[in-house]
Amino acid sequence: MMSTPHSHRNCRGSNETRSYATDEDFQQLFATEIADFFRLSMQLTADAQKAERCLILAMRDCFGRNTIARGFAQVWARRMVIRGAIRIVLGIDNDHVSDERSEFHLQPTAYRIEELRESIAVLDLPDFDRIAFVICVLERLSVLDCALLLRTSPKDVNGAIVRATNRVTSVGCRNHTDTTRTLRTSTNH
Repeated sequence: MMSTPHSHRNCRGSNETRSYATDEDFQQLFATEIADFFRLSMQLTADAQKAERCLILAMRDCFGRNTIARGFAQVWARRMVIRGAIRIVLGIDNDHVSDERSEFHLQPTAYRIEELRESIAVLDLPDFDRIAFVICVLERLSVLDCALLLRTSPKDVNGAIVRATNRVTSVGCRNHTDTTRTLRTSTNH
């Protein structure tokens, strides 16, 4: 059977529709990744109630969209968690940031901390420093993307990252020293 131009167009249209994330895709994503999304939300907000509100905002922002490529659904959901946290914690409405202008870029490894055992240290950071640190160091977004989301300069973001990194690593060094001292004391007795 020969296809007509009309039937060919319907086939192509359904294939294009299938390449975009649906509400069901986002529901499944949030169901399977909820612990990771909550961890991110908690790191950004440092407050369980705010973290829950942040997740609700992120889900609301994801559902009803049919313009997000299925392969980028997780990246988009994480972005919505970040945007929600910024809105809740800092009161910055970053909906004006164009997603075409502000793409996610991996942060250079100079700021990357491979294992962050001192998550409490992150939660104790001042709001702006904590959010910049989580966005750039833990989530590995570029300083420019972070500056756009926070509506500030890259210089301010860099300063926040340096302050936060120094504070987190100093807590890590203190914890390591305390643990080593405790182990030495317990083996000597």
